[in-house]
Amino acid sequence: MKEIQHAMVRLANTSDGRKVLEHIKSRTLNRTLGPDASTQELWYLEGQRALIAYLDNLIEQGKKE
Repeated sequence: MKEIQHAMVRLANTSDGRKVLEHIKSRTLNRTLGPDASTQELWYLEGQRALIAYLDNLIEQGKKE
């Protein structure tokens, strides 16, 4: 797991890596669904958000090592 954490830190420390991570965040964290969204759409979006939180956590843990 530490290898992945360190790889994520290296990725986040590059210009291209930051661009990619910010793009992914903009497509997930900044996305909203309307009041007519189905349960499945909500689950799908929450899964995407959970993945971003996981990646951010890997980066933070890698910085601590």
